[in-house]
Amino acid sequence: MNQWVRSIQGGVIALAGVFAASSGWPAETDSLAWDYWLPRDELSQRELISLPEFCAGAYRWPLFPHSKALKAEDFPLEVEAQHAEYFNSGEVFLKGDVVVIQGNRTLRAPSAILNHKLREGHISDGVLVEDPDVIATGTDARMNLDTKATTLNNAEFLLLGPEFRGTAKQLVRDDAGNVRIASSTFTRCGPDSNNWRIGARSFEIKDGSDYGTARRAVIRIKNVPVFYTPYLSFPINEQRKSGWLFPQMSFTSQGGIEFAPPYYLNLAPNYDATVRPRYVQKRGLGIEAEFRHLSSREQTTLAGSFIGQDKSYDGTFEKDDFDRLSEAGLVSGPFEPADRWLYAMRHKGDFGYWRTTVDYTAVSDRDYFRNLGTELDVASRRELERSGQLQYSRGGFDMRFWAQRFDRLDSFPVEAYQRLPELTLNYSGFLPGPFEWSMGASGASYDRTNDELNGVNKIVGSRVHLEPRLRMPLSNSWGFLTLMGGYRYTAYDLSDTEPDVEAKPERKIGLGSADAGMFFERDMNFFGASVIQTLEPRVRYLYQQFQDQNDLPRFDVTKLTFRYDQLWRDNRFSGLDRISDADQLSVGLTSRFINAATGREYLRANLGQIRYFKDRRVTKSGTQQSRDLTNDSELAGELVGQIGRWRIGGNIIWEPNEKRTDEGGAFARFRSDNDHILYLGYRFRKSTDVDQTDISFTWPLTGRYSLIGRWNFDLNTRRIVEGLAGIEYNDCCWKIRFIARTYLDTPSARLFAEADTRQAVYLQIVFKGLAGIGNSVEPLLAKSIPGYAMEN
Repeated sequence: MNQWVRSIQGGVIALAGVFAASSGWPAETDSLAWDYWLPRDELSQRELISLPEFCAGAYRWPLFPHSKALKAEDFPLEVEAQHAEYFNSGEVFLKGDVVVIQGNRTLRAPSAILNHKLREGHISDGVLVEDPDVIATGTDARMNLDTKATTLNNAEFLLLGPEFRGTAKQLVRDDAGNVRIASSTFTRCGPDSNNWRIGARSFEIKDGSDYGTARRAVIRIKNVPVFYTPYLSFPINEQRKSGWLFPQMSFTSQGGIEFAPPYYLNLAPNYDATVRPRYVQKRGLGIEAEFRHLSSREQTTLAGSFIGQDKSYDGTFEKDDFDRLSEAGLVSGPFEPADRWLYAMRHKGDFGYWRTTVDYTAVSDRDYFRNLGTELDVASRRELERSGQLQYSRGGFDMRFWAQRFDRLDSFPVEAYQRLPELTLNYSGFLPGPFEWSMGASGASYDRTNDELNGVNKIVGSRVHLEPRLRMPLSNSWGFLTLMGGYRYTAYDLSDTEPDVEAKPERKIGLGSADAGMFFERDMNFFGASVIQTLEPRVRYLYQQFQDQNDLPRFDVTKLTFRYDQLWRDNRFSGLDRISDADQLSVGLTSRFINAATGREYLRANLGQIRYFKDRRVTKSGTQQSRDLTNDSELAGELVGQIGRWRIGGNIIWEPNEKRTDEGGAFARFRSDNDHILYLGYRFRKSTDVDQTDISFTWPLTGRYSLIGRWNFDLNTRRIVEGLAGIEYNDCCWKIRFIARTYLDTPSARLFAEADTRQAVYLQIVFKGLAGIGNSVEPLLAKSIPGYAMEN
């Protein structure tokens, strides 16, 4: 008896090994899948919690008694059968409800024949294997009990992890443990639907491999073939391995059909690369590549893209535009296709007290993103930043050494200054008593192409800035008082100045402030919750000397938009090239509603204003010649809150002297998940003639159909800034999105009113468990619908 039990054990392990090895290749089937599939109304409440509402049902897998980490071979073999016979020829015949159990693995068959002398096993009238990774059936099976070589005919199988199901004409496991699957199809759709499936002439899974390869594979949607590839690679577990990934396909009006099959290179556990050969119908052949490195101290990404001899672009004009201009006699010569390229580097490092950052992107032309886009981890922007910095922080000392430049992609004629480089040093410490001191210092060099510029715009040079400060902070649970005094010294060394402008000007400005606030609290009930309401008045007096800055350059200066937080700033300009004069008192009031038990802030409201005791003379362009007789600033108000799944916010800038609102906005956003988002917004600003409404949403109509939309409309110009209208179908099998878009191509114009209107149509098909067609839809939704999180 022990002899044939050992033989059975060898056969069981061989068969189960075949099914486990084939766990990357499910297929279209019905009978086996229905045995484990339950509709929604038959599932328990616990099972329904994790089941998306668009799924019609789910699998209920068998319960396995042991940990999945344990191997079946480490358990004793248990055999049951109604009848067993041993013959002199060496055959063992088992008949009647044959059940073989070893650990978590179970084999069931009506009968089995094992030949001890020939070391072969045969099951001819059906077999079922249940394993924590795979469940499989077959009409008959043969095996070699020594080499574990096995053949299973007319197989059906289910993968428990990825929930794939499939069929195969034949499964063959050879002596080396490699598995070949002939004439197979698979899908992740449940047995109630066959919306898509993949069929292949053959699959092969090398022993120990994490990937399988399919030959002559065809993707079918509703039995209609939509894609063919002679070679396709699939992961059969979560381990990364080099190989071809699912091809990416898309269509745009500017590029036509695009096809890109990525090749993934698993170079090491902490770094990898992806190479994407790229075919763009209207432009030509190209390639994209991305290298990623990750360690406990840093992460780095290098990316690049190249398309040679773009058939539709000559470096300045699209071919259609070139032909029209050529007919009008505005350009001459033949159309010469241009090379298009992109390269980028992103890096963040943390080495104890040191931190490093690099953000560098360059493109061949300003139309690159609009014409070609990219699947690389690179953001499409109106201006590309190229910066690198080294930071050191320890105790009260901070150091930052960095360089920066911007490359504009619109038609603005003046390029931004390059910061080449800048060193910033700050140190803060304590003095006897309640006093603190700090010293800030920075030195920077600025340059740009200035051949066609004049006046202050032509100036280049360097700047050194020193800023010592002395503070006396006093605080208690009910309030605070902070007194501060400081001195700001700036020296320039300039080139390309006008003859009457000093080449080495200096600026010396003293400042002082007194900042005080109090905290009041009261308990109250808010929708049944115990809530603390605070009342926090705050006043701050600021004095800052005036100095004429009319001839100083404007290397990094920007006038800040007036907001509530600007009441407490020392300067109404960014950068150091303009330091505002001030003799003013800021008054503000904040009220918060806070959960008494958790400390969560439900709502916060701010309201404040500045009282000016002297005219403000410093402006971005220099010194204001006419007197500013306004004694009070605008009234700045803000409101922000989070109540349940609603987030609300708003701001208002009100001019009390003219009794008008200069700026305002409000929004309300509901979000429970990526499928339930509603955003309502409105904003206006008189200084820039912005007056826009914004409505966006993604919301289910039924369990499977959802609407997607956005309406961003400018009331001044009566133009649609961006409009989206789409519909989505989603179930446990696949997701399909169809979206139409109209938008203003703002990077192509200097002024908003001059921007061209463009239209686009997007189709995305996602095969659950595999990949999708139309990958540009996810970034579009993340950009257009506030709160939408891009899915992988």
